[in-house]
Amino acid sequence: AAARAAADDPASCLYCADDGLPELRAALKQKLERENGLVASEVMVTAGANQGYTNAVLALLDAGDAALLFRPYYFNHLMALQMTGSARELVLPDSTPELQPDVNALAAEMEARAAAGRPPLRLVTLVNPGNPTGVMVPKQTLEQVAALCAVHGSWLLVDNTYEHFEYEGAPPHACVEGPHVLNLFSFSKAFGMMGWRVGYLAFPPSLKPELFKVQDTVVICPAVASQRVALGAVEAGRGWVASRVAALAEQKALVREALSPLGDGAVKGGSGAIYLMARLPAAARDDVAVVRWLCDAHRVALIPGSACGQPGHVRVCYANLPLDKTREAAARLRAGIEQLVADPGVAGRG
Repeated sequence: AAARAAADDPASCLYCADDGLPELRAALKQKLERENGLVASEVMVTAGANQGYTNAVLALLDAGDAALLFRPYYFNHLMALQMTGSARELVLPDSTPELQPDVNALAAEMEARAAAGRPPLRLVTLVNPGNPTGVMVPKQTLEQVAALCAVHGSWLLVDNTYEHFEYEGAPPHACVEGPHVLNLFSFSKAFGMMGWRVGYLAFPPSLKPELFKVQDTVVICPAVASQRVALGAVEAGRGWVASRVAALAEQKALVREALSPLGDGAVKGGSGAIYLMARLPAAARDDVAVVRWLCDAHRVALIPGSACGQPGHVRVCYANLPLDKTREAAARLRAGIEQLVADPGVAGRG
């Protein structure tokens, strides 16, 4: 209904305020306070969360400023830093074995920089829940990272694109806020609005002038029709989303079972977002070759872990298909994994 109304409204053909429609921003501020506990942040609507992240990178970092991503990282975050020159000093520590941000590694990096008189990390990025990890980050970890960033003069950006994808038995999604913290959100996943391209940044008011410079240069404003559809989604609330997220349990179980021939401990994730990370057999660690072979030979599409800084692994999504199609895909995936385990060299010969 919101899409039809937007299409019929001549105002959808016009510019709006750089930071978004006032009514959408007001609704988002209410949502941020009600659902995320964010009470002191300003809001900027962007053309998707990826544009929001790029806005933040351009506003915060000069070429050569140090930034940190935990492996495995979201590849678009890496590309934004590469595009702006910030990858010249990019710190890429491993996550913990359970794919949580390694707070000790972050602290060691920050303390080593301070002891050597080197400039601090300018930006630390977390994804919660993780893409590609499929792991929910507990609030205590978020608070620890935020506290370290505050002490060492670093900005913290948390990408909450998959905030609604929380599951029974796992920690709930949480946010942190502060004068050095930005939070990024999206309408693409929970509301299935990928093609409408709407995301938003919640940020400290001190950053408003710099973010406005970037926004006006890159996009001026997000499409007005898309923003009106986003407003309809906010007004509809989380009930519609929650029922569909809960229904993913069976699909996740199907995909996890399909990966089970990889052995105990090989598959991580599933506590948040829509992904599982799987470690390939030791004799089949060329993840790009494995992904290509699975696509050609078994008609399933995965993401190679090397695209996320974790070679020898694959990212598997369990939410893109209806249940019946997921069953078909999971059966093909299991057949491929069984063949790979029995003959690890098959991908290289494919």
